[in-house]
Amino acid sequence: MQAPSNPTGRLGIADSNECRCSKCNRLLFKGQVKYIEIQCPKCNLVQTIKKGRSLRLIALNASNVDLYYAAGGQLIGRPTTMALPPELMEKIKDVPAVGETPCPNIEQIIALKPDLVLATDIHLRQPIVSTLEKAGIPVYLQRLDSFQQISQALRFYGELTDHPAQASQVIDRLDNRLQQAQAKSKNKPAPRVLIVWGSLENFYMALPNSFTGDLIGRLNAINVAEGVATQAMPYAPLSLEFTGQAEPDLILLISHSYEQKVSDKIRYELMVHPAWQKLKAVQQNQVYQLPYQLFAVNPASRVDAAIDYLSKLFYPEPPG
Repeated sequence: MQAPSNPTGRLGIADSNECRCSKCNRLLFKGQVKYIEIQCPKCNLVQTIKKGRSLRLIALNASNVDLYYAAGGQLIGRPTTMALPPELMEKIKDVPAVGETPCPNIEQIIALKPDLVLATDIHLRQPIVSTLEKAGIPVYLQRLDSFQQISQALRFYGELTDHPAQASQVIDRLDNRLQQAQAKSKNKPAPRVLIVWGSLENFYMALPNSFTGDLIGRLNAINVAEGVATQAMPYAPLSLEFTGQAEPDLILLISHSYEQKVSDKIRYELMVHPAWQKLKAVQQNQVYQLPYQLFAVNPASRVDAAIDYLSKLFYPEPPG
């Protein structure tokens, strides 16, 4: 989990729990949150928020909303979004919307007087962060690019909401579902998978550092785009020439838009391309449109549904 964006914001922690990076095992944070000390970047006042105090938090993307409520919290502000399930949308219907994730309403956020703003570092532009910090509002930036980072966020939010047991129950549910899916893949051929992420303007291949790429690796499938980029990037431009050489068994499509007509158009534009029609996956009808709410955005506490969806595609039960 990434540290708060402002270098003076500090998390006071104590005791025993540890969260480590799933890749390099570096210690990310240790202990249980007992209080938070946040130094105002405007006037340098240090504010201590003790555990048990009702925190005034705003989340700026759907994944943070989902995880914070899954950990027993409530928000005073949330994004304008269509990426949450109906039951959660019902819970937050009376919570003021502060605009869409890439361009929130700064004046409204400031007027709500939050103790902390939750955001992911891939969506929020630095000028927005700087403006909020100058107004004395700290922003907590984090990455949610992997299954492990979902667990880390849940554990941290459980401490903030003073409901660590509730957060742990969600973590255990997700871990158990992943283990079940991994057991299902044992002694079965690993499918070769291409993930295409696209809009009407551009198409990209999802790499192992993307969220869906991380799930594919954990389910023991092969991402044919692995190694395409020399840097640790989540996506790379789609190359139909490369795709023809990689010869994937399955092609998964992720649309940037929740509108079905956009998804249909993206699929059509790919399917009618001469190079695409030569692919075995296309000829054998192994091209799948992934659900927007589970894959276009991080599904957060619903990642078990995303795991089930992929597992059924990769390792289908024999007929009869």
